[in-house]
Amino acid sequence: MKITVITPIHGKQKQYGEMIQEIGYKLNEQTIKPFEWIIVCDEKSQWIKNLDIPLFGKILVAERNNISIKRNLALDNSNGDYIFLLDSDQIPESDELLSDCVKKCKEGFDLIRIPEKFSGTGDYLKRSYHQLRGLYWEKSNEGIPRFVRSQLVKEKRFDPERLHFEDELFFEELRVNYTEGKIDSMIIHNEGFELYPNLRKARIAQKQSKSHKVNSSFRLDIKTIVVETPITLLPGVIFILGLRTIAKRILPVESGTSR
Repeated sequence: MKITVITPIHGKQKQYGEMIQEIGYKLNEQTIKPFEWIIVCDEKSQWIKNLDIPLFGKILVAERNNISIKRNLALDNSNGDYIFLLDSDQIPESDELLSDCVKKCKEGFDLIRIPEKFSGTGDYLKRSYHQLRGLYWEKSNEGIPRFVRSQLVKEKRFDPERLHFEDELFFEELRVNYTEGKIDSMIIHNEGFELYPNLRKARIAQKQSKSHKVNSSFRLDIKTIVVETPITLLPGVIFILGLRTIAKRILPVESGTSR
């Protein structure tokens, strides 16, 4: 029983360095340790080579900064019986997380979805954004099955052209043909927040959803936001929501970019 953890990274060391080391610490503390932790960087994020990572860590360099290309490179080089897709801003909360996933698979499930909660740390706008993202995650039943049997994805790869929606496409077919379970152990999502990059990402995702005809019927209504947001964070949440709505309509971005 071998587990391959796949983590694509990008950005600067000051943004992600400490978090990567914390992920490594939490993986090393798991009751079932990973067989390998494949970290995939690009030319501009090779600072990862200067960090102390567990002995089961392996670093690969992708040809360019594209999350699908990075994940595909890791899949090509994986040797585990299970694949765990863990992003560079996600940290296992429990030391039993991998053990819980394996137990669920032994119950007969092929795909395992792991609940996420947003850290709610940092400055005011970041905490406001985490509140908004957390509501979307909770109310929309959002999330992908991050833990899968490796034999199911032996020949399957992410589409580098489907930016921001590569996860949905990858798991669409798997979810139809295989059983999906869910564990109680959680991932702490400490997503960074900078206003302009966040608005730009929202605009790109909006353009991509039209380009690839990605339709979501879920809409988080304003009443839910007001009722379930702490009063101290409500101004920040409304501010971000308003700017993202405007950005999706008018912010200029390059075609075919992922960031």
